Amino acid sequence: MLIKNKTENQERVIMKGQKILTLSLMLYLLATSTACVNSRTEAKKETLLIPGITESVEIIKDRWGISHVFAQNQKDLFFAQGFNVARDRLFQLEIWRRQATGTLAEILGEKALNRDIGARLLKARVDMKKEIDHYHPQGQEVITSFVRGINAYIDFVKQNADLLPLEFRLLGIKPEHWTPEVVVSRHNGLFRNCGSEVSMARTIRILGADKTERLLDLNPPDSYLKLQNGVDLSLISRDILELYSASRSRVRFAPEDIADSSFRADQSLTHPGYLLLAPFERIRQTMDLGSNNWVVSGKITATGLPMMANDPHRSQQIPSLRYWVHLVAPGWNVIGGGEPALPGVSIGHNEHGAWGHPSQPVSLQRNMGRDERDSGKHPCEGSVFRNR
Repeated sequence: MLIKNKTENQERVIMKGQKILTLSLMLYLLATSTACVNSRTEAKKETLLIPGITESVEIIKDRWGISHVFAQNQKDLFFAQGFNVARDRLFQLEIWRRQATGTLAEILGEKALNRDIGARLLKARVDMKKEIDHYHPQGQEVITSFVRGINAYIDFVKQNADLLPLEFRLLGIKPEHWTPEVVVSRHNGLFRNCGSEVSMARTIRILGADKTERLLDLNPPDSYLKLQNGVDLSLISRDILELYSASRSRVRFAPEDIADSSFRADQSLTHPGYLLLAPFERIRQTMDLGSNNWVVSGKITATGLPMMANDPHRSQQIPSLRYWVHLVAPGWNVIGGGEPALPGVSIGHNEHGAWGHPSQPVSLQRNMGRDERDSGKHPCEGSVFRNR
């Protein structure tokens, strides 16, 4: 348990009841006065009744803003995680939902049409039950409970308009319900190899495979480029990724998107330096991405325990891509960071070990070469290029 003192600069949330979720909000606010900078006001208690859980759940938000969720069963645990993340990141979740479902044009108009078309083309046409169960043995229960929690908070906000975040009011929109398909969508993934494949194809068409291989530093060194039978490189045009690129671009709002014109920025005040730097934004984003991770043996640490660090180097943004949470229930005691749209923890630790993941691209070609040598079969019949 990471919580030693539940009354020090913490927000306490207690959820309990049969099919009723009760939130007792204990807010300990730091005084803003210089003379009282270390003092606290009295605890403010608020109780909310929300249908959805079966047993009592407690959420404690510590002084760093990390939520610690204590539940008595798995369903309630992930329901509470979904409810809590929606309480903290509702506008971010709404924009991500629209990115995943291809519905941004509903609020941004024609300028988002290509983005929405690309997003819908990228949707996974799969057996969703099998897809969800791929992530966890109880994937159906975990993900559907998480989604029910998000939707419960959305319903609560719709009944309490004063809780609607400012962004919704400025844009004149309201949050809509999530589905499990949104959780497992790939709208926020990294797919940089797609552009590399197209660039490679166009280079080969111009220079030929032999010159391209000599020009590029390919790995493994015994690689050579060979087209799959039936591939016509003339069909791979410069704009073949237009809809894909549109779906992957950042969501940007303009003054005309604000519903109340009195809140719109004066476009004449736009700094000219921003306009000059705008073309380099994509380059900057690419340079920001990377990864590093390392592990130190317990033999050389002060505690005698191993240490692991993992830094995926994703872009800095507001609101953050990451969301920290501590989840405790029978069979669960894990803390770490993930993404707001995902249940559980992506990078963190439990009582038994720690884990992380890098954000580096993986060379399909190397894997293809290994598979071919081992089995004589090619693992990716849909790929444009083949390894020896």
